[in-house]
Amino acid sequence: MDNIQKLLGDEWVKREVLCAEPRHPLGRWHRKSPDNPIARYTEELLGFILNGGLKCDLGRLATKLSGEFVETLVEIGYAVFLAKQGFDVRMEPTAPKSGPDLLAVRENEYYIEIRKVGLDEAREEADLATSDIFKRLCSKPSRYALLISATKEYAAHFRQLKQAVKTVAAALEDLTKRHMQKATLYYFGPGDYLLCEGDEKQPEFDYTDGKKLAAQLQRFEKLKGARFVCRFEDTGNENSQTWVAVQPLGEDPHLVKPDETHQRLKDILWKKSKEQLPKASRGIVLLEITDLQKLMVDEETIMRAVYGDLLLVVKKAGGEEEFDTDLNRKPNGFFQKTTRVSAVVAEVAKIDGAYCVHRPSNQTPRKLVCWGGRGENIDRSRLR
Repeated sequence: MDNIQKLLGDEWVKREVLCAEPRHPLGRWHRKSPDNPIARYTEELLGFILNGGLKCDLGRLATKLSGEFVETLVEIGYAVFLAKQGFDVRMEPTAPKSGPDLLAVRENEYYIEIRKVGLDEAREEADLATSDIFKRLCSKPSRYALLISATKEYAAHFRQLKQAVKTVAAALEDLTKRHMQKATLYYFGPGDYLLCEGDEKQPEFDYTDGKKLAAQLQRFEKLKGARFVCRFEDTGNENSQTWVAVQPLGEDPHLVKPDETHQRLKDILWKKSKEQLPKASRGIVLLEITDLQKLMVDEETIMRAVYGDLLLVVKKAGGEEEFDTDLNRKPNGFFQKTTRVSAVVAEVAKIDGAYCVHRPSNQTPRKLVCWGGRGENIDRSRLR
């Protein structure tokens, strides 16, 4: 950790990395393994910077790494990449005024703004709750597969979620002892739940007995209004863990809604270009979209954001029943309304023994992860 200590200081490393309960990402990774991929990657980048590979305020860089580590790691990763491509790179070129993250020069000047795109607030909350449920239930060996449906009030680390999951664990143990094939748990609050054994069926109401019918309707409405439901099904095998799936519960939970990630990316691009990039200059926006892989964001999502929605146009051809089809773009993409940005770059990071960043290169000409204003795939090593 020589370069990390050189930049951040021995005292900082002892306090934030080598302590018993570290909170900084470098410390948490070090607790897992002193020879971890994040520390190695950070060491490599800082070694390049400290040896004069690019221009930056080292004091400012140390402050950012100690407070905004993940975002700063993305920034210096791209800066070092460009410097190794032969660009003269300067970090925060307009400091202390606000402005772009990088200036890269090689014959022409390119101002670069970088944004790590995480999940939106609602999805992040749901993702945290799902992770919390998995952590609490998946480690238990059992024969069952669980499908949990819950509203957003059962958020991660909230008391409601802990109490509900505790009830699920108790029901799982009870069903295992009694060898029950299927069951559904309707949870309403601490000590208030119903465990219905067997398949879920439409209730058969007794219209001959008013009192009984009222009780049946009351029970039906209560089950229908449950905000945390867990369905148990015996898989037929003894498994080393409990299989758990989680889905949202609320108004029309099964209604498929169009994904709006492309619109969110477009909004981010607009904000970055208008607020951070200088006018009358060559601008580049880098989007780090690793977290969006959970949403299966692909090339088409980015294309839709930068070039517009895809339209299928059907035209009548020569004969009565002959038609031609054409694929066009609506003029509602990011590039249709700006000249301040020359390219949008998307990158994805992966940890597999080492910290790897997937970026466009000559080896992957067909993987469109860098888009230019005229629609061409851009190789950043040829930016002049």
